[in-house]
Amino acid sequence: MQLEKIRSKQLPKRPVVYMPVRLCEELEICVGEKVDITYDNQQIYIEKACPGTTHNKRYVTDTNSINIPKEIVRELGIEPYQPYSLFIDKQNNRFIISL
Repeated sequence: MQLEKIRSKQLPKRPVVYMPVRLCEELEICVGEKVDITYDNQQIYIEKACPGTTHNKRYVTDTNSINIPKEIVRELGIEPYQPYSLFIDKQNNRFIISL
């Protein structure tokens, strides 16, 4: 898996992640579409939603952002203003948030 780092910063008080428009277009993730959100070992994966999966789903907002589901926030122990890094995994067509 080859990752390209996009940015590192702090999460806002309510965990919302903004994804660059240009990269969303590359992954064919559009405003108003659903994305699947999964997690594993302090990493959150965001990818175009597959119908029929039972993963957490969120809509991409007008600002190209998604809210991290409360279940994932609790499971991973995410705190307000926690630092994170956003990566793009072009090989698997997804964004990765590393905490």
